Amino acid sequence: MSANTTNLMPPVVGATANLEQRFILTQVERLTLVLPATWVTEIIRIDRSQILDLPFYDPLLVGIANRHGRIVPLIATDRLLEVATRSLPERVVVVLLEDRGDRELGNVGLIVDRAIGSSRREELPPALFTASRTESMVTIRSDLVPTTLWQPKYWSIDN
Repeated sequence: MSANTTNLMPPVVGATANLEQRFILTQVERLTLVLPATWVTEIIRIDRSQILDLPFYDPLLVGIANRHGRIVPLIATDRLLEVATRSLPERVVVVLLEDRGDRELGNVGLIVDRAIGSSRREELPPALFTASRTESMVTIRSDLVPTTLWQPKYWSIDN
């Protein structure tokens, strides 16, 4: 590469710093769920028929789906936030989170009602970053997910 070509490339540090100040907004029932943009890999739609149920696990863990050869556990965000318990529609919106080394929320999909958009940190209520929840908004945190989510609730032996 020539020196001129190298100078034309944008600095990665600036792009990462800008991304850290952005948040993805989704809707779950009446709440706006706020996720750091650095946590989100992509937002997709999955047909209900593509979700393998996990009946022996906590109801928060709806099932698993295959995404590009990777098994992705799917969490019912409405149940997690205790705003509703309802059956899944035929097609669900899923926010895929990257594997950040976080056992509770790394490499999982959060089922939401819809994607709204994104905002910069300064456009969001400051109380959201101290209390993690306002009347209409909540930020996702690892401690919202019970550590027992990944343990089977019971086993069944059919004879």
